[in-house]
Amino acid sequence: MEDHLKGSWVDFEAWIRREIGSDFRWRVRPMDSPSKRRMVAELIMDAQRRNKGVFPEDDAFIERINESG
Repeated sequence: MEDHLKGSWVDFEAWIRREIGSDFRWRVRPMDSPSKRRMVAELIMDAQRRNKGVFPEDDAFIERINESG
């Protein structure tokens, strides 16, 4: 997990795309800091655990974007 916490914001967003398996829009974009990145990463992983390994379509911070729009 540490690599995406220390890289650029672009790298962090690329990690999110890989992790959730989709492009996304921020519903609430956090300020860029290590603690905020860690919080977002933990929220993503927790959401996937609760949803049997799949990131939910409806999330408080991130909106998944399907290929069709």
